[in-house]
Amino acid sequence: MWCKLALAATATALAPTATSRRRFVAGAAGAVVAAPLAGANAADVNKLNRKLDKLGLPPVDKLPDGFSPVLSSVNQEQSLFVQFVRPNDWLVVQPSVNTNGEDGTVSAGNYGKGDSSSLFVSGLKPGTDKAFYKELIRQGLAQKGTDNAFQEFKVKKVTPGAPTTVDFEYELLTGAGFIVQRRGIAAITDVGGKSQALLSVTTTARFKKLEPALQTIASSFRCYEKVASVPTGVLNDD
Repeated sequence: MWCKLALAATATALAPTATSRRRFVAGAAGAVVAAPLAGANAADVNKLNRKLDKLGLPPVDKLPDGFSPVLSSVNQEQSLFVQFVRPNDWLVVQPSVNTNGEDGTVSAGNYGKGDSSSLFVSGLKPGTDKAFYKELIRQGLAQKGTDNAFQEFKVKKVTPGAPTTVDFEYELLTGAGFIVQRRGIAAITDVGGKSQALLSVTTTARFKKLEPALQTIASSFRCYEKVASVPTGVLNDD
C-alpha cells in the first residue's frame, strides 16, 4: 500500500510519486518541471500544475483523453489533499462546510446512471490481507447512511501497486425494496497510519463497459497529508 495520492489517470500518466509528501517537498527545488503540453487538455494540465505547485505537490505530465482532474481538501479522520481524475461528464460534489464543521466527502459521478467514485477515510490500521480490504470497503460503502443496505459483498481480486486496487461486488437493497447488483474497483492508500479508499462503483450490467474508466480513476488516486501552512485557498483559484 502506498501513502500518496497523485492525480494523473494511469501509471504512465503520472509524475514519479515521492514516498512521503515532506520528502517530495524537500527535493522539489531541484526537480525539473514538465514542459507545457500540446493538445486539447494542455490548458487543464497547466492550470492543475499551477495549483499543485502552490500546494507543494508533484506535477502531472498529462491527463487522459476524456477525463478531468479532481483536487480537493478534506477533513474527515484526517486533513488531506486528495487527487484523482473523473470522466468529463461526471459531476463533482465537494464536502459541505458550515459553522458546525465539514460534512460529507468528495465524490464524482454520473449519478442518474448509478456510476460514482467517492472518498472514504478510515481510522482502520492499514493492512495487506483480504480481510482488511473487505472491512475497509464495507465501511466505505456504509458511509452513505442506513437508507440503503447491502448484502452478498465479495472481494474478487486484489492487485498490489501504487495504489493497491481491489475488485469487489455486492447487492444493494434499495429503500423501495429492489435489489441492484453492483460492481466496483477500490483504490487503497495509507497516510499517517490510517487508511483511505476511493470507491468507484457502477451496476453489474454496466461494469464491462465502464471497467476501463473505473481502472483509470483508481490508478489516478493519491493523497497527501495537509500541512497547516499550505494555502488551501489555491484550490479555488482559476
